[in-house]
Amino acid sequence: MKKQALLSFITLFCCWFAHGQSNMAITNPMAEQIIKGNYNPASYAPSTVIDDRQSIVSNIISGVSQDSLQSFLVQLETFQTRHSASDTVSPTTGIGAARRWIFSKFAQFGASNEGRLVPSYLTFDQDICSVNQHRNVFAVLPGTDTTEKEILLVEAHFDSRCENNCDTGCYAPGIEDNGSGTALVLELARVMSQFAFERTIVFTTVTGEEQGLYGGRAWANWIADESVPFMACFNNDVVGGIYCGEKSSPPSCPNDEDIDSTHVRIFSYSIFGDSNAASLHKQLARYMTLQQIEEINPQLSTPMEINLRIEEDRQGRGGDHIPFRQRDLTSIRVCAANEHGDGSGTGNDRQHTVTDVLGIDTDTPPNGIIDSFFVDFNYLRRNTILNGVNLGLLAISPPAPTPSYFARPNGIKIVIENLDTVYQNYRVGMRSQGSGSLYFDTVYTFTNTTDLVINQLTTGKDYYFTVMNVEDGVESFFKEEYGTLVTSIQENVTIYPIKLLQNVPNPAKGETTFRVENNGRIKPTGKATIEIRDLLGREVANLNISLEYPINKTVFTNRSNLSGIYTYSLIIDGKIIQSRRMILTQ
Repeated sequence: MKKQALLSFITLFCCWFAHGQSNMAITNPMAEQIIKGNYNPASYAPSTVIDDRQSIVSNIISGVSQDSLQSFLVQLETFQTRHSASDTVSPTTGIGAARRWIFSKFAQFGASNEGRLVPSYLTFDQDICSVNQHRNVFAVLPGTDTTEKEILLVEAHFDSRCENNCDTGCYAPGIEDNGSGTALVLELARVMSQFAFERTIVFTTVTGEEQGLYGGRAWANWIADESVPFMACFNNDVVGGIYCGEKSSPPSCPNDEDIDSTHVRIFSYSIFGDSNAASLHKQLARYMTLQQIEEINPQLSTPMEINLRIEEDRQGRGGDHIPFRQRDLTSIRVCAANEHGDGSGTGNDRQHTVTDVLGIDTDTPPNGIIDSFFVDFNYLRRNTILNGVNLGLLAISPPAPTPSYFARPNGIKIVIENLDTVYQNYRVGMRSQGSGSLYFDTVYTFTNTTDLVINQLTTGKDYYFTVMNVEDGVESFFKEEYGTLVTSIQENVTIYPIKLLQNVPNPAKGETTFRVENNGRIKPTGKATIEIRDLLGREVANLNISLEYPINKTVFTNRSNLSGIYTYSLIIDGKIIQSRRMILTQ
């Protein structure tokens, strides 16, 4: 992770887009073809196929080992530094030794599972502290069905740093930041390579995060530039510590040395900032929360609670999920509830210092045995399970449905059409403004029907809906949300992934602005207008408005000195989509 001023943060992102990495290449041609879906799945079929939901979930939960995670962290600490520009020649220390060891672990896991896990490097050129070429390490687990070529990617940065961002010689074991995430990715590769998933999964550790998210950006650019079908990126950064630092970056922990081993934060991007928590990234975070509650927690002795965050990351900081979002690839960041520092390397905090170690030996003189660990291996195990179960379920999930939405008096009707009707089992997630907005208020289950009706909603309240196909107990990923203002008079009005917002200002004198948001990234064809009527139904104005993603505005000037209560409606192709009321004053 990195500490930087907000202005620098924004400026760097703009520069990254304009000057991306060059010479990106995958060193193993077989791994590249698998990611692109150009392979014969039979060549990677396991002798014993384990591909059902119950076995995958229960075996990931039981298979992830705290001892295994600890052993990875012990080894990572021996490299002394994993700075992106550190030694690449030494067999025992520096970034080169670390990435070769990670590669060897991927190869070992593949050899233990009939060669089904294929290791490789993604190389790229980028000036990082005067070193120009760098390598992400990864392993790819081929999917069993190349007709659905969407891939899933789980990542963590394996580079580390001290207070000085380009000090390549300092002792920088980087255990919490981000040995914890690196161990998580390795453990998932070890455990999950025994299963058969329909979709391909890429397990990767990336470099250059501390100097500018370069390793994550290399992956996002390569995937987007090669037009690889992509489902989701799970980024894990600082996922093993349970102690709060005195300068932890907000939004974070309450006070120095507070302990939290039962919560984890998920950060993701909102299209409209804090307004309605809408995006596919937020949808992925909600999917993970649902699976944690329903699939994972009942099998844990210590249940975990997910804290969904409206922010994409902590204040003034960033992670390797951000480059994916910038290339329009769905991504989230998993981060511990408590974080030991703000990345500045100042004060008593361990983050980005020589003290970000596995633990301390309290004996005098030291006897070489760690008495107090800074990483909680049970906590890291539970965060590994969170990633693994959600990756596994998405990798065997049915395709997301494409429903049509129709308003009803005090409710909504959702109609499933075309090929989606073969599933006949659906779940509808519903959330409303005023309920915290980030989480589903209710998840409805429908069986043996393609007409999904929800009644008795509150009139005058904004609701958001999303639908999942369900096959053999596995929910699909849900796509765009559909928002509507529930009324008592509309019947069978088509609802698009478009929302008419309240005019601003309201009440209005002189001018007011109408806003329409497209949070589903779908542009309905045809003409769109804002129609203003008085309470007798007489039209007083009609304004054209665009329906582009993400938000559109048109200004109404009250030249006729109207006064009183008026309704305004969004009309698409002559159909009323949504209506609201406003007050005009002279």
